[in-house]
This record gives sequence, C-alpha cells and structure tokens, in this order.
Amino acid sequence: MLILKQIQLAEIHDQPWCPKVIRNAVTDFLQYSTNYWGQYTPLLPTLCYFLQRVNAGQIIDLCSGGCGPWQGLYGTISRAFGKSFRIILTDRYPNLAAFQLACNLSGGIIDFRGEPVDACALPKGLSGFRTLFGSFHHFPPAQAQQVLQDAVDSGHGIGIFEMTDRRLVTVLTMLTAPFFVLLHTPKIRPFRWSRLLLTYLLPVVPLLVMVDGIISCLRSYTTEELTAMTTSLTGAPYEWEIRRLGSPRSPFPIISVIGCPKPGMTSKPDQHKS
Repeated sequence: MLILKQIQLAEIHDQPWCPKVIRNAVTDFLQYSTNYWGQYTPLLPTLCYFLQRVNAGQIIDLCSGGCGPWQGLYGTISRAFGKSFRIILTDRYPNLAAFQLACNLSGGIIDFRGEPVDACALPKGLSGFRTLFGSFHHFPPAQAQQVLQDAVDSGHGIGIFEMTDRRLVTVLTMLTAPFFVLLHTPKIRPFRWSRLLLTYLLPVVPLLVMVDGIISCLRSYTTEELTAMTTSLTGAPYEWEIRRLGSPRSPFPIISVIGCPKPGMTSKPDQHKS
C-alpha cells in the first residue's frame, strides 16, 4: 500500500477569491454525493454512543459546506435524542441556500448560523458536540491542532470523520469525479441554472471537484499523525478513539477521530440557541 507524502496545497473552492457561485456549486455536489451514497451512515451507532455519553444537547457541525451528510443522518439522531435536539450547521463561507433547504426539510431539527464561523475559535454561546465531516484535511497542521485544542478548551466532545487518504489508489480514483458530477448534477437541489451552466457549458465544476479531490487526498492525515496531534493537546484530560472503519457504501475506509472528556470530568452545558 503506497502512502504518498503529505503536500499542503489549498483547495481552490476554499479560497476567499473563489467566486461564491462556483464554491456553492462544488459544495452542493459534495453534499448530494455524500447523502446519495450514504457513506457516513455506518458511523451513526458510534456517534450516538458518544453523544449519549457526554449528554449532548446539540451538535455544532463545522465546515458544513452544502450541509454534508446531515440530510441522511438527522432522522436517526432525532429519533434517538428527541425532536428538541438540534444540529447547527456552520461554515467559514456559509452556503445559505443549502442550509435553509436542509432546515426546511428537517422541520427545524437542522438549523444554521448565517454568519462565518471559524472552526479554530468558536464564538461564545455556540456550544455542543462538534463534528467535522470530510473537512479536517482542509486545515494545515498548526490550524488542525487549534481546532482540536479549541474543542478541548470548550469542554465538549468532538468527532472528525474523513474519507480521503494519501494512498495512491485513492488519489487515482479522484480522476473519475467529473463523470459523477456530469451524471448527477441535474438531481441536485436547490436547483440553480448557474450550476448547469458551470457543469455542462463551461465544465468548471467537474474539473474543480476532481482537482480539489486530489488536493484533499494529498492533504489528508494518517491515523498516526492524528494520534500525535491528540497526545500533544493540553488542558482537561480527554479520551480519544482513532480508527479506520470500513463502509459498505464506500470503496474507501473512513478515518474516525472522536474525543470527549474522561469520565468524572464535567462537560459544559450546551446552549440550545443557535
């Protein structure tokens, strides 16, 4: 199994100069594909276990993009923890149309912050169990460490779930991404003419999904690197579970990193107003 060297390039759609219409088209496709194939569904039992363990009242989803996997996951979370449980979407560049659609479809169980949120330093009053789906590799090592340290400083749990890695086979698989973008774009909601134009007339989105997918793989962290990050954190003692999980709906294993205060440590109460 050939593991490539980590390269700290930056995803194009994650840059401040990337036009909003292109960024939203990319995150809309990523959201659609995640829910269409349901790759993260096998994580639900583990996630629910840790939510119950820390008595979480809500989830603060960081770097949500176009809503991530939540349209496919929120029903199970709601049945397990009640309709008062909330999943709050946040992002540095909020995709407000996608966020609002997810909120409407979930009956308000999914909510969102409309203003930019920095995953390295959450604002006061925004508290709960933190999750990052397919986005932790966006942070270079120093910032990734800050994301983890800020969670520990808050006293809340955090779950990081990644499907990219630096294996050569994973990188090569990203070359097929344009085919899937071309095939599935008409099904993506909310409907946008701009998305069709940027997919079929000017194939910006298919190429960008492929290029950013390759970059994402090359930026990804191994379980050994993630373990080193967690062991160097300071503050209240946390327990960390780091492992690779197989997913029957994905050719790639999921890297799961979950941290929460050790038993006997008191988590700070969740704020239910988003």
